[in-house]
Amino acid sequence: MIEEAASEKATFSDALSGMLNAFVDPQATAKQAVKKGFWIWPLLILCVAVGIYSWLMAPITLQVMQTNPPPNLTHEQFEKAYPMIKTMTYSGAIIGPVFVVLIVLLSAWLVNLTCTVLGVQTKFRHVFSLVSACSLITILQLVASYVVIRMKGEDIQSVQELQPPFGLDIFFSGLKGPLLAILNFFSIFQIWYILILGLALAYMAKTSKGKAFAAITPALLVQLVFRVLGSFFQQS
Repeated sequence: MIEEAASEKATFSDALSGMLNAFVDPQATAKQAVKKGFWIWPLLILCVAVGIYSWLMAPITLQVMQTNPPPNLTHEQFEKAYPMIKTMTYSGAIIGPVFVVLIVLLSAWLVNLTCTVLGVQTKFRHVFSLVSACSLITILQLVASYVVIRMKGEDIQSVQELQPPFGLDIFFSGLKGPLLAILNFFSIFQIWYILILGLALAYMAKTSKGKAFAAITPALLVQLVFRVLGSFFQQS
C-alpha cells in the first residue's frame, strides 16, 4: 500500500486528508506523506502559522521588555537601542518561518540518517514529508500559547512568562534558564508530536516501533539543544 502511494502525486485533497490525520491517525498520515509533493502544503501552513504568531507576539514582547528592560542595560541604553530591538522583534515574522524550514530539514535528515544506521529502509523525501505533517501539531501549541498570554494580559512581567507551561514546568514556579527550557520542551504537544511521528515512521518504514522511536531520538535531542541554547539569550 505504501509503495503504491509513493508513485502517486499528492492532490490538494490528499494533502488535506494527510494533514488532518497527522493529529490522530499515524497510519493514514504515513500513507499520504509518501506521495510526491505532499510536503508542500503542511510546511507552507506551518510557516504561515509561525509568521502570524511571531507578528502577533511582537507588540506583547516589546511591551514586556519596556516594563522590564534587560538587566545588562540601563534605562537610557535600552531607550537608545529600542528602535533596533523593535525591528528585530518584528523580523521574527520572517526569520521564524525560515528557522522552521531549517529545523524540519535538519530533523528529517537526522531521522533518515539514523534509520540508515539502524538498518531501516527509508527515503529522505518520505521522511521529510512525514516530519512536515507531524510538525503541524506545533500550531496547536502556538494557538494555546497565544490564548493563555492574552488572558494573562498585564500580569506578564518577564519574557520567560511568554512561554506558557504546557509541560513538566507547570509543576514548578520560579525556574529559569536551561532547566526551564528542558521542562518546557517536553510539553503535551511535544509528546503528542513524538508519538504520532514515531508510530507513523514505524508504519511507513515497515519497522518496529522501538526502532522508529530510536530513529527520531537524535532529531529531538537537537531540537532540545536549540531550546536550551536559546534560554541563555533570554533575560531573567
